[in-house]
Amino acid sequence: MKKRTHTLCSAASALLFLAAVPAVRAGTPPASAVLLDLATADLKTFKTEKDPVLSIDTSTDKPALKVEFPGNSGYPGLDLPIPGGSWNLAAYSGIEAELVNISQERLNVALRADNAGDWKKSPWSTNNVWIAPGESKVLKVTFGQSYGKPGYALDPASVAGIKILADNPKQTSAILIKSVKAAGTGSPAAPVAAAKDAPAQAPAAAAAGVDIFTPTAASIAAIKTEKDPVLSLDSSALKVEFPGGSGFPGLDLPLPGGSINLSAFAGIQAEVTNLSQEKLNINLRADNAGDWKQSPWNTGNVWIAPGETKTVKVTFGKSYDKPAYALDASKITVVKLFCAEPKQSSAVLVKAIRGFGTGTPAVPVTAAKETATQAPAAPATAAVIFTPTAESVAAVKTEKDPVLAVDSSTGTPALKIDFPGGSGNPGLDFPLTGGSINLSAFAGIQTEITNLSQEKLNINLRADNAGDWRQNPWNTGNVWIAPGETKTVKVTFGKSYDQPGYALDASKITVIKLFCAEPKQTSSVLMKNLRPFGTGGATKPAAAAPAAAPVSAGSDSTFSPSIGGELLDLSKTDPLTGFNNSDSTAIMENGKIKVTFAGGSNYPNIQFPVPAGGWNLDAFGCVEVTVTNPNDRKVNILLRVDNPGDWKTEPWNTENTPVNAGETKVVKLTFGQQNGAPAFPLNSKRVSAIQIFLERPKTDTVLILSGLKASGSPAASASGGALTSPADRQVAVTPPTWLGQRPPVEGDWVQTLNENFDGDKLNEKLWTPRFPWNGPQPGQLQRYAPENVTVGDGIATFKVEKRQGHENNDPKLGTRDYTSGLIQSYDKWTQCYGYFESRVKLPTARGLWPAFWMMPDRGPSAGSEMWKRRDTGSGAMEIDILEHLTEWGDGRNNIALHWDGYEANHKSWGSNQIYFGPTPDGWHNFGLLWEPGKLTWYIDGKKVVEYANERVSNVPSYLKLNVQMGGWATKDVDLSKLPDYFKVDHVRAWQLKSRLKK
Repeated sequence: MKKRTHTLCSAASALLFLAAVPAVRAGTPPASAVLLDLATADLKTFKTEKDPVLSIDTSTDKPALKVEFPGNSGYPGLDLPIPGGSWNLAAYSGIEAELVNISQERLNVALRADNAGDWKKSPWSTNNVWIAPGESKVLKVTFGQSYGKPGYALDPASVAGIKILADNPKQTSAILIKSVKAAGTGSPAAPVAAAKDAPAQAPAAAAAGVDIFTPTAASIAAIKTEKDPVLSLDSSALKVEFPGGSGFPGLDLPLPGGSINLSAFAGIQAEVTNLSQEKLNINLRADNAGDWKQSPWNTGNVWIAPGETKTVKVTFGKSYDKPAYALDASKITVVKLFCAEPKQSSAVLVKAIRGFGTGTPAVPVTAAKETATQAPAAPATAAVIFTPTAESVAAVKTEKDPVLAVDSSTGTPALKIDFPGGSGNPGLDFPLTGGSINLSAFAGIQTEITNLSQEKLNINLRADNAGDWRQNPWNTGNVWIAPGETKTVKVTFGKSYDQPGYALDASKITVIKLFCAEPKQTSSVLMKNLRPFGTGGATKPAAAAPAAAPVSAGSDSTFSPSIGGELLDLSKTDPLTGFNNSDSTAIMENGKIKVTFAGGSNYPNIQFPVPAGGWNLDAFGCVEVTVTNPNDRKVNILLRVDNPGDWKTEPWNTENTPVNAGETKVVKLTFGQQNGAPAFPLNSKRVSAIQIFLERPKTDTVLILSGLKASGSPAASASGGALTSPADRQVAVTPPTWLGQRPPVEGDWVQTLNENFDGDKLNEKLWTPRFPWNGPQPGQLQRYAPENVTVGDGIATFKVEKRQGHENNDPKLGTRDYTSGLIQSYDKWTQCYGYFESRVKLPTARGLWPAFWMMPDRGPSAGSEMWKRRDTGSGAMEIDILEHLTEWGDGRNNIALHWDGYEANHKSWGSNQIYFGPTPDGWHNFGLLWEPGKLTWYIDGKKVVEYANERVSNVPSYLKLNVQMGGWATKDVDLSKLPDYFKVDHVRAWQLKSRLKK
């Protein structure tokens, strides 16, 4: 049941395939920091997985270990030999490997350090890096971290394994390992605990302050570090060497007992001297434990010039000198010092970290009185929040003295902003009629900025609520813009800097602010098109493309297209008015729209203007647009058409069309279809959005668009295959009395399978409780264990739990954090054509993916190689009868077909919009009628979808039932609901008597 062939297994998942390290005794220190000595290395002592080939390469200035990874082998890798079974690396903060990619493929390489011990604890720290062909990189692992985030609290004194592996190389590929060594100093960065309420230290007397940290060799050794700063004792000060280009390297001070009580003080401060040649942004932070969603910390920062000494401080209740989270100073669990993005290796001296002031300093800011909010802006052209005119610019409020003017040099009025250099964060607040604006119909706000200056600028956009200052009532986004560059800066409601943030009430926005963070010199920008984007609430599912402007959900649209179905008139003076762009820019060129979609973004899109009230396309069956691809590569174009409504019900259709390099093609979407398969039954009377988007383009991609129009007739609409609607979820079902006793259609049927799960154990003459090939399944979270399928009282129960172990309990196979069950009948039972059904009760914990499905088995005559028997080419198919994602809730099913393999030639058909109502006991019958050239799906005896095509499989197939996790399903598993259970009452099959062999 392979889903979405583009889904890749991340390095994080890859590492869970690796075998747990056996218990070893405590280690001894290595002779030096060098952990791989190629002068004395015996390649026979290396352990390998998935058959990489090892050799010594002497083509460079010094010997290197050459590792050739076989292609399509999963996660080939090697373990370094460790003398005596383990190493004591307590003197270091991590390990690093210098790697060179000598192949033609971009490789994802991972490095891992393991402890022995209880495998349930995932006893390792890990990191990974992408390396381009010919590129050399240093891959670092910090003890106590995985992928740069707090992880398992690795004991560096007992490192029992060091592993290097490649994540799914597509072809035979090779790297050179030039060195592996221990690095850094002192204790590792253990995970920041969600603090238990440990007894807080009693506060020292106020007045002159209290030293929180006194630098000594012992106290420095207890510091936790992030991003590998090097710590040392310099006279009586702490010397911190920050690595350049490493993001936010920093350190957490040791707090005896896990927390400190500073309620007698107003805040904390540190005296810092900059020893380097670079101006540094030094930050100090104090944290409470608690829900991370509440941002339980206060922060302050200071810029320090080379040779300068300054005090950086945090005032409790403030962040960057503005009202913020109401920190409980009696329970501070973290005191953190870090440097924001040093460009080169830089060093500071920290002379004192201490409390200052007296009592609780922060006084609440008086909440603004709620004023009447504006009605939401209408979509398209009316969605503009600010239009630059002499009058509107005069109404803008400014901070730190930016100079504003209207600029018409580009042909469209823009706001020119001159930010003064060295003034902190100069910015402006846009005028809001009535004091607030209601943008609850949208997902966020955005504006297009062009940098006219010679300096790279950090431009920020912010939306605020009034209310309690302690709740940080704002959301913020930012973008760095190079000189001469144009980019879109946006804020998604409910997020700050693309991370979950304050739950902004978009119906009561009191401030919209644009500012430039720390311009070094007087700098200028042009601002265009401050407008909302998207639909509905703040956060949408990761897989969903950005939505467009909304239409009222209450009534049909009133705007019909002109004769010929034209939806876009490019002859207008300013045809780009009314467009919404997300991570894209558009210009007119030769009477067509030239769009540049930003590389490295998730779903860059251009949303076409829709009239207030939406389009009424009831007279048509399709929407189409002409696309020219001027790039030197094929581009997959996604066209989407929306209805209004809750995004969670996915009220849209999408069509994915590949357009070759240099090709011009009409991209067409048929209402009610998704990629040629039955999908959401789109109401063509109420089209609320039309957009073109790309999925995660690696580089900037240009497309030329024209000819947006409605076409076809309603007869072309694709609702013919799917026979259900979301409303069916609310209609109670009384199963017919014949259900389970015969197929739902007339015929001379003979029962060929009647599995009722009698007895107290699985019938292994029919079922095998594992896949016919070695797992685990790439990209998924679970492993399968035979004991997780039990039989009793006529029920087969599949248990899903948070329990780590090896696939099929085989120590030669990989491990996963979750355990599930499966059964399948490969090489034991098959059938071609007929009726197949299973009566099941579905689990409910979020993150599960139960399934009932079929795969081809041509039998031994096809050859001894399993893949030939199971190949979905040459007339065969994977047929998915039941696929339910528990995060959908009750009453929704996916059906699918896959054929012609799972690689470049893969084809599929299906729908995830199959709905069914509740039964009295919660059990449901999922069935499939398989006929030559036709497949029909049934739920509880009711026909729900059919597919007629001469390509329908004509190859005998075997049955599978299992529960998967990850992959297509969410990785956000609800652990509080585990273990959970998928229950199967029976599996039955029938065949027409005329098809039975004589």
